[in-house]
Amino acid sequence: MNRARRPLRSLLRGAVVAAGLALAAAPATAEDLLIQDYDTNPAAVNALMAPIQPYLGGESGSNTAIIQLGQGNNANAGISGTGSLALIHQAGTNNRAVQAIEGNSSALLLAQGGSNNSVLQASRGDNNFQLVGVSGENNQIAYIQDGNSLAGVLDVRDSKNSTVLAIQTAQSGRYMMPTGLRGLENKTVVVVPGRMYVLPKR
Repeated sequence: MNRARRPLRSLLRGAVVAAGLALAAAPATAEDLLIQDYDTNPAAVNALMAPIQPYLGGESGSNTAIIQLGQGNNANAGISGTGSLALIHQAGTNNRAVQAIEGNSSALLLAQGGSNNSVLQASRGDNNFQLVGVSGENNQIAYIQDGNSLAGVLDVRDSKNSTVLAIQTAQSGRYMMPTGLRGLENKTVVVVPGRMYVLPKR
């Protein structure tokens, strides 16, 4: 097995296990389990990607940029492939972020605000795009892609004590645009191909 692929595969396995544990840890009744389709909007994703196009698709080389403000922030970005972009911006206290790209011409973008939030992004494949926005307190976010030509946005701003896990594969279609994530409080959200589950934390 290629050593470069081991960490990303471990992240993918861990995320799948976390999804199962999140659902199992929060038993729901028919009244408090919400299952809904999420919106698909290729035009919106294309508009978000337009400013970063000059940094993608190069024949060689990739780009990373990390900006941290505040205290106790941690960030990691790892790229294996060519023509990719990883960008992290953090502000606040005790934020953590992990990004990983394995493939070509992909982009992972993160903007965090608030305090003590944690984000994991991982993408395996070519021509993928992720944008995650998080603010609030004590939120844990993971966005995992496995496939090619996948794109999506997670907007988890103004949230508190919530966990969001999004898994996107070829079965998701090309674009994933979950809605209804802003202003979460004490929620567990699991996004899988075609569906989004929102459960209360107990």
